[in-house]
Amino acid sequence: MGAWQHDAVSFPDAVALLALTPLFQGAGREQLTALAGRARFRRYDTHDAVFRAGDAADTLSVVARGSVRVYRAGPGGREFTLGIEGPRQMLDLAAVLDSAGRHTAHAHALGEPTQLLSVPADLARHIILHTPALAGAVITHLARREADGQRRLDALVFSGVGARLAAYLLDHAGAPHALPRNSELAALLGTVPEIVSRKLGEFYRLGWIDLARRTVTVMNPAELQRVVTGD
Repeated sequence: MGAWQHDAVSFPDAVALLALTPLFQGAGREQLTALAGRARFRRYDTHDAVFRAGDAADTLSVVARGSVRVYRAGPGGREFTLGIEGPRQMLDLAAVLDSAGRHTAHAHALGEPTQLLSVPADLARHIILHTPALAGAVITHLARREADGQRRLDALVFSGVGARLAAYLLDHAGAPHALPRNSELAALLGTVPEIVSRKLGEFYRLGWIDLARRTVTVMNPAELQRVVTGD
């Protein structure tokens, strides 16, 4: 595990974060109180490991602040980013739901500091599986993640880097979005940082996006959509 530190435990903050987490929005006050009562905030510096492949999935972690990169590593040091999880997102729920589950991917903190709310996996499993609304939410969540993963895999196999970057930007087009570093974005898109930088510059010069330091705003979603669809 990473060099995490316990932050001061705040029961009201834990309840508030869990209530805003999509999975637990169907939970009642009793369930939220039980989860928050055994939860702990943990703080990580940039690049600290949250978990590694093979570690026991004994904790359900919810991002409170910052972001976490979840990825797999292959031979030769190649890495494939499965996702970058931000506030109110959970880490590796599928492994946590298995009583003997182990993580099949690595995760490390990106923001500085990154703060996670950690709940014992056995408690989270018990409450989820004995609360019909939460069990249904889990099925929906996992189905959506499966579909998103298939979409990303299709994009990596069948689309160029420009189309993959345009799709990423459109996914975050609702408001100004803080871009991860080019190296992290390149890992997410299955390319190298130099190409990401070049494509971002191209979209900026065309007026399709606005860049202020690392914050991007989509200015012309229609043109980005054309890149995605190849029209």
